[in-house]
Amino acid sequence: MLCIMKSIWQHENAKLYAVRSNTFGKITGAAGPFDALTSQDLDSCEYGPAIVQWVERAIATHTLRRVNPDLATGVTRAIGRIAP
Repeated sequence: MLCIMKSIWQHENAKLYAVRSNTFGKITGAAGPFDALTSQDLDSCEYGPAIVQWVERAIATHTLRRVNPDLATGVTRAIGRIAP
């Protein structure tokens, strides 16, 4: 039986993405971009295949990084203040 994991990832442009993956790390769906996202929002996101390849490429090139869901909104605000 596979377990489904949902996590929040932040792009270098400060936008947030919800990513769904299985226990083997295979991305099975993604949603976004969002300006703010919390761990409670992860269950209500509409995950789909449309941006999965982009998410995989962004993770591979380190332009998308996993963030703590409880800090995601605060991180976005902080980056927005220091980004040019």
